[in-house]
Amino acid sequence: MIVCSCHAVSDQALRAAAASGASRDDVVAATGAGTDCGCCRDEVENILAERSGPCRADPCQSCPRRAAA
Repeated sequence: MIVCSCHAVSDQALRAAAASGASRDDVVAATGAGTDCGCCRDEVENILAERSGPCRADPCQSCPRRAAA
């Protein structure tokens, strides 16, 4: 599915770039996702967060990476 319409970046392209071990900034720089209109930034962040697993930090109660209680 296309995540970033401005740069025609798919979720698969983001996952592949993230799987290579690239940092978030490197993935964004390589794909351009989230750098134009910004409508896809949340989805880009969610996809990139998938590789990290659940977050153990407490401050962000609504974070999609928050570990299930």
